Amino acid sequence: MKLLPLFFIELVAFLLIIAETYVFFIFVVPLGPIPHTLTEYTSFALLNVVLILALGGVWFLVLDELTNLYVRSRIGSSPRPSS
Repeated sequence: MKLLPLFFIELVAFLLIIAETYVFFIFVVPLGPIPHTLTEYTSFALLNVVLILALGGVWFLVLDELTNLYVRSRIGSSPRPSS
């Protein structure tokens, strides 16, 4: 049972990868025609880059917070040396 929180963190990471892959292919990858003017194409490409970075940031922040929560719970329950 000590490893259950770590399994939960790994499960969340796996589910985030699946969910963000779905979001990437539905919203980030263009399903319509690519714009043919330079300004529209540049803004479209920058929007895609921002969305990709946001997906990576969400993944990192969620896992970082779960890891911090796990570490704080382990520090509170660790045995104290009796000196």
